[in-house]
Amino acid sequence: MKSLSNIKTFVRVAQTKSFVEAANVLSLSPPATSKAVAKLEEELGVKLLHRTTRSVSLTNEGERFYEVAQRLLEEMDDLVQELKDTKTEPSGRLKVSMSTAYGRMWGTILLAQFRRDYPQISVDLSLDDRDVDLAAEGFDVVIRVGELADSANLIARRLFLDPLITCATPEYLERYGRPQHPEELAQYNCLNFRNRKTGRLVPWFFTIDEQIERRNFTGTLTIDDGEAVGQAAMLGMGISQMPGFMAINALTEGKLEEILADYRPPEVPFTALYLERRLVSPRIQAFIDFMVLKGAIWAVR
Repeated sequence: MKSLSNIKTFVRVAQTKSFVEAANVLSLSPPATSKAVAKLEEELGVKLLHRTTRSVSLTNEGERFYEVAQRLLEEMDDLVQELKDTKTEPSGRLKVSMSTAYGRMWGTILLAQFRRDYPQISVDLSLDDRDVDLAAEGFDVVIRVGELADSANLIARRLFLDPLITCATPEYLERYGRPQHPEELAQYNCLNFRNRKTGRLVPWFFTIDEQIERRNFTGTLTIDDGEAVGQAAMLGMGISQMPGFMAINALTEGKLEEILADYRPPEVPFTALYLERRLVSPRIQAFIDFMVLKGAIWAVR
């Protein structure tokens, strides 16, 4: 096609159902508006509009063409705006869903740093572990624990890796001894985490003889909240296996000690999901890049 102007004119006529009103919106004369639509019909080889002296309506072909043309013009407008935005400082509202435990412990700290770097971006943060419909709920970015794959309309970006730490308080280890092998945990009180979605106990993972092994251990306390399991460990109630982001402060302060470090399992990925677009919004790209760089700045090594 020689120009988009004829398509834009047709779309406006279809929306207003009037050549006169469309001409006023487009700052054209009614004859010029009619001529533009006629040229488009000639180029397509189909009639798009039924014209009478009193009304304008779409033909069957016109309805089909209008639906596609309107969507394409909207996408083009969005693309033009995003290209303009790349030349300026990222700004606007960013709606983020973040895993509950990670968000509570580090979300506000990270967002304070992010806002200092990007003061023109406002953030709406939701802490949740459920499956989120980004498009329907208006989320720009969803951050979850685990390796997530691209889907039909979503892009998955690995942000960082976090270790699983098996640990207990120094007092507990002094009283009951320090296990030297994962199999010895059967002799200790192991604090278990129950997954609310499945109702099952989350297994413990270790690397034994270069193989990833999963184990289940009994204990006197099972909780369906990971943070509460961590608190129970810090109270000296038993041995726990928890994410590094939950353990780091207590490890640094000496409230917890890592055990079985030689048997650490592979690190767990944190992943960001965002809607697939031809051009990612600068504010979304800025946040994802920030999380790749700073999201695991306190990670256990």
